[in-house]
Amino acid sequence: MTTLFDFSTFPILTTDRLILRQLTRADADAICAIFSSPEVLRFLNNDPVDTPEKAVSMIDWLAQNYHNHTGIDWGITVRGGDNRVIGMCGLYDWDRENRHIDLGYHLLPAEWGKGYATEASHALITWGFASLDVHRIQADCTAGNDASERVMIKCGFTFEGIRREHFWEHGRFVDNKYYGLLRHEYATLGS
Repeated sequence: MTTLFDFSTFPILTTDRLILRQLTRADADAICAIFSSPEVLRFLNNDPVDTPEKAVSMIDWLAQNYHNHTGIDWGITVRGGDNRVIGMCGLYDWDRENRHIDLGYHLLPAEWGKGYATEASHALITWGFASLDVHRIQADCTAGNDASERVMIKCGFTFEGIRREHFWEHGRFVDNKYYGLLRHEYATLGS
């Protein structure tokens, strides 16, 4: 049995090109840049995070999720860089009884197409299976968000279905596509 992560010390994850670290209030400008971008908001039904106050409120809310042991969100930075957050990724809605958790990621549009979301997601998936004793990691995207869908496929997720007209986004109902990855499937991906 896996020893569950105890949330006493925030985990820093490293990959070949990235460092995933705790978000702080000093990252408010980066959070504003990400979540006020029309390209990022295109597939989200969120109000823009377009002021430092809104960004700090979001960072505090994410910190509260960590404090409550329901989720964990990392700021994505480039190794050897200036520690500036270029995106964020996280595991959230942890269901301990059914042993599953959701995966999410958002990047500045200038960083799209570089493989950062896939690289960060692989790190979260590996950490999640090892540290949270989950059996399943799941993710979803609005139909038409092809880039997000490619990340899930590259990480080994299986398409599980569409919830038709499931969300109200930007004045219309949109379909939502669901993906899942089971622990034993991820364990065999490298073989």
